Amino acid sequence: MNDIPWYGWLIFALLGLLLFATNWSLISTLRARKKSGPESGTARVIHQMGQSIRNPWQKENEMLADLSRRAAELRPPAGTPQNPIQPDQNE
Repeated sequence: MNDIPWYGWLIFALLGLLLFATNWSLISTLRARKKSGPESGTARVIHQMGQSIRNPWQKENEMLADLSRRAAELRPPAGTPQNPIQPDQNE
């Protein structure tokens, strides 16, 4: 046991801590899932990930469609002149 240097013990301790933290998080996730049911946050996150993989630009497309709709509302109707206020020609 004395042949292992101090940094070896440090690596063992960190690996043990990592193993403990992983198991702790898995157990707490399972307990929370049993309390809230299978349709909890994890399933929703996985569903959102699948949606973003299928359509990666969905949010951007929605924002662009909204911008296009707003720009169409700002355009004058088809029968009106483009510049209704004409500057005075004498100036």
